[in-house]
Amino acid sequence: MQLNHSRRYFLRAVLLCGGFLGVSALTPVPLSLTARAASGPEPLQKTRLFMGTVVTVSVVDADAARAEDALERAFARGRALADVFTRFGAASPVAALNSGGMLADAPPELTALLESARRISRLTGGAFDVTVLPLLRLLEERRNPAGSPRLTQSELHAALELVGAEHLEVDSDRLRFARSGMGLTLDGIAKGHIAQCMSRELTAAGCPDHLVNAGGDMVAGGRKGPDAPWRVAVEDPRKRGRYPQVVELPAGGAIATSGGYEVFYDAAQTHSHLVSPATGQSPALASVTVTAPDGLMADALATALSVMPPRDALALADSLPGCACCLLRRDGLMRTSGRWRGRTDARRAV
Repeated sequence: MQLNHSRRYFLRAVLLCGGFLGVSALTPVPLSLTARAASGPEPLQKTRLFMGTVVTVSVVDADAARAEDALERAFARGRALADVFTRFGAASPVAALNSGGMLADAPPELTALLESARRISRLTGGAFDVTVLPLLRLLEERRNPAGSPRLTQSELHAALELVGAEHLEVDSDRLRFARSGMGLTLDGIAKGHIAQCMSRELTAAGCPDHLVNAGGDMVAGGRKGPDAPWRVAVEDPRKRGRYPQVVELPAGGAIATSGGYEVFYDAAQTHSHLVSPATGQSPALASVTVTAPDGLMADALATALSVMPPRDALALADSLPGCACCLLRRDGLMRTSGRWRGRTDARRAV
């Protein structure tokens, strides 16, 4: 239940001092999460374009030189990891694996992320799966904006046979697909992980108060000010210009949103870039927002909970320490897990 090359959770981050339109994966798309800086001195903010998206980092530090150095270190770290995790480009190890079905001497950063992905796959009962790429390729190939996707049940079944994290063999630094035609996409986990690594880099550089926004996957370090936490508003999937929920992120907290309401493969908008690894079907929910102790978990869980039955999604969020979720239906109804700490905000978006 990852997404296609348009990346699943189109999130928009708009700080009070300004906003932007981002790019998801490698395709320009409006993002669907809005971040709002609280009261206090304006942070030093810089934006770069990589990972196929707009990455914005805000740092609160009285020492401008230190903040500048920390920002450059964080962006360098993020770019280096993005080069490892992307499935595009001839030099990408993921692209090499997808092309040849095997990769020797895989970078340690890649194997470590895959181990985390396998752990979350088990945790979610397979709802999160990094081998979902064959399904996404099929939907893209059979896209029909004027009607139903032009795919047969036999084609769907064949693609489903190529999905399954258990068929990705990880042996030390060697990766291999057990079935020919499989494919790997880290779209549903890499950005949150990279945001978390950039946050750690900022802290190590002496700037613990910061907000990293990697195309909508956000990690908060410290606070915006002495009495001002980083505040994030969840955007309305129905685009009515209101924020259904506003969340104050704790120091070190992360947030991510997954929504199947931006990219569709059919006229009825029943097939989106979010698909279940088990069935190939898209979820009925409009969006799922997850808060978690780290960016990797927030990113992957937002993807996984989107394709799970709502009751199961809420129960899983409640069972995980430090995690919470907000489920928004297409009709506007909302359900939240027990530890969700968002509040309704009726003000219109600026």
